[in-house]
Amino acid sequence: MKSLALLTLFSCAAIAQQPRTVSKISSKDATALVDTNDATDLKEWGSKAGTLCVDWFPKIAALLPSEGFTAPKEVALHFDPAMKGVAHAANGKITISAAFVRSHPNDWGMVVHELTHVVQSYPAGGPGWLVEGIADYIRIVHFEPQAPRPKLTRLASYKDAYKTTAMFLEWIEKHHAAGLVVKLNAALRKGEYRDALWQQLTGKTVDELWEQFLETIPSKP
Repeated sequence: MKSLALLTLFSCAAIAQQPRTVSKISSKDATALVDTNDATDLKEWGSKAGTLCVDWFPKIAALLPSEGFTAPKEVALHFDPAMKGVAHAANGKITISAAFVRSHPNDWGMVVHELTHVVQSYPAGGPGWLVEGIADYIRIVHFEPQAPRPKLTRLASYKDAYKTTAMFLEWIEKHHAAGLVVKLNAALRKGEYRDALWQQLTGKTVDELWEQFLETIPSKP
């Protein structure tokens, strides 16, 4: 019985150590390594996501430049069948919920949002609302400008992050300070972001800008 148990254990260990099949999608400018081993039904979707990453890597890098910084050119995509939520990016790897993709097969903007985090490469310590806002700024302003925008209310805050912050940044770029996102990005990347930057770059505090932005949102009838 002991021999059988040991044999079973060694067999399981051998199976666990079998190499994973990863698809490599690359161009002269970027590479995506796509791992759908844990969600084989998403192989085609994963291939499209990898191609999207390869296409958008240099575009995002050009949209978020900063002095002395070279953007990464490789990303790994992993589809996790047990993951709750949507996706997250860390250390050059994007982990995506397989369940989310199955229920939202047309959400390519999510991939661009996470890829933007890879390009951002910010050190820890920056305000999360702004980090996420810049990622969604790239998504809604440059990747999917025709997609429906959320309807904001006057109870919203610029610290709500994501599309709320993205729309705020877009408005500032159009009406107060073109190039603001690039400058905020550079400060975040150097670990030098301070709230005082808004006054320096626009002549107004972030709270003053937000109050002006709220005035553009129709009040409920």
